[in-house]
Amino acid sequence: MERNTTTYTISMAERVGAGRLFRSGLAIGDDIRSRLYAQLLNSPTAALMGSLCSLIILTTANIRSPSAVFTTFTVLEIALAVARLLKWRRRRAIEGKAATIDVSWSALLSVLWCGLQGALAFTIMSGSDPVLQVLSATTVMALLGPVCSRNYAAPAFATLLLLLLDIPFVAGAVVSDQPWLSVIVLLTPPFVFGARQIINTFHETLLKSLLAEEENLQLALHDSLTGIYNRQGMDERLSRLTASPGQTMAIISLDLDGFKGINDEYGHGAGDTVLVEVARRITLAAGEKGIVARMGGDEFMVVVRDCDVDRVRKFSEALVEAICNEAFVIAPDVTVRVGASAGFACLPEDALTAHELRIRADRALYDAKNAGKRTCRRYSEAGPTAARRA
Repeated sequence: MERNTTTYTISMAERVGAGRLFRSGLAIGDDIRSRLYAQLLNSPTAALMGSLCSLIILTTANIRSPSAVFTTFTVLEIALAVARLLKWRRRRAIEGKAATIDVSWSALLSVLWCGLQGALAFTIMSGSDPVLQVLSATTVMALLGPVCSRNYAAPAFATLLLLLLDIPFVAGAVVSDQPWLSVIVLLTPPFVFGARQIINTFHETLLKSLLAEEENLQLALHDSLTGIYNRQGMDERLSRLTASPGQTMAIISLDLDGFKGINDEYGHGAGDTVLVEVARRITLAAGEKGIVARMGGDEFMVVVRDCDVDRVRKFSEALVEAICNEAFVIAPDVTVRVGASAGFACLPEDALTAHELRIRADRALYDAKNAGKRTCRRYSEAGPTAARRA
């Protein structure tokens, strides 16, 4: 029932043993890892501009020195450009949906394209046409920046692409009929080292930004006292829930009875201790599939899915009993008791949307409190007087 989201993976690369090219050196969660992989698909226009530059050079080469080699390069360049365009078009069609995109295939196209540019650079630099050599050197240097900036989310992969461009270019210069071009060999190590440092710096900056964003999101969506979702967090989770045919969901609203007296008699520190323990008991009862939130003060909400009305009723009763039947230790040899009232509504029996379900669960809670507290009620359109007793 979750809203559709897109996940990015490197499944194919993992299967062939190339997954380490894309992994970050730090332990990160699946969400951040997916977002790092997604970064590798950014800036498709820059890649297209790279193909355009390559085609301009190939056109010049075919005019100045017509050969089957340059014709073959041209055909391969066009084929790769078309393949990348089709891949980007397909990705755009499924992004934002409940889909998994394997970044490995786009990465493979990038490897093939950089390998093609490296082969072209070697062919031109090892030749004898100074015009083409200048154009090739200019293009290789111009391509290295975009390649690094598009792929710094995976430093090892970005370095691989850089080497696929640079090493054949340098090798072509060495075997050319211009001995002084071999000086490029001396320039290559510091150049590669500097590029690697830039890649790592960008990667670390991106990673820190994503980690900080995740931490801030956690703080924004979770209650600082109990660690469960707060009202904003529950709103966000509910906004990502969609009703699907055959699926069920229920919302249970809970409110503590007699909690104010604990704050008045023992202080807010004791009240906080009770709230933390209540959140623990509710979370334990809800399990991994339940969504638990403290909506404010002594109000809690639980979302349960894939369950019928009878199971929700029994679960709601169990929550009330878990809170009411066992005392809370607020200090050595000092215990207190609180009660709880609960109201619930079920989808699709009582509502058609998550928003409607939440409103009706709150109304059922009011019915429960009006009925004498420490009880549970299911929503009824007829109002308190005809509420269905849980």
